[in-house]
Amino acid sequence: MNWQKLFGEKATTKIAAVFDSESVALSTADVLKSTVGLQSTQVLLVEPNESDYAKKLEPEPQGIARTAIRAHAMLGLAGLVAGILVWFALYAADLPAILTSPGLSAMAIIFLCTIAGLLLGGLITSRPDHQLVIQRVKTATEEGRWSLIVHPRDARECDAVMEKLTASGADVARTV
Repeated sequence: MNWQKLFGEKATTKIAAVFDSESVALSTADVLKSTVGLQSTQVLLVEPNESDYAKKLEPEPQGIARTAIRAHAMLGLAGLVAGILVWFALYAADLPAILTSPGLSAMAIIFLCTIAGLLLGGLITSRPDHQLVIQRVKTATEEGRWSLIVHPRDARECDAVMEKLTASGADVARTV
């Protein structure tokens, strides 16, 4: 399965770089736009003590909703199929518990596997990997530092951004 199909967002990776000065953050943003080819909507600056920076961290609320629907639908269906396959494998293995009550065992196994798929869909939707970036930006903002939020759209952009930010000496955090 192509994991990217589970996501409804254009940019699934978030990168945050923390700087001590506005001028360094702005010049780094300009370098990223010119050398990597990022658009202005992909490179956002969070000022010190800025209170409404959540929209800069997660600029695609409709994409998050699409991710929730896609992840739950696809992984719930995958869990259903896996449950059917597991039950058939256990039935073919002539397990007494399965053979004595095939209907109930099928319902239980298929139900549990479907729920496992839905739970995995929920985990993917919640994106726990974003917490590191969110916390880094929050801390920097409270400390009076500048944060540059970058939303690369593919692996090439992500690698190029990470290379430029690492070379700049910034404090960098990224999601998966």
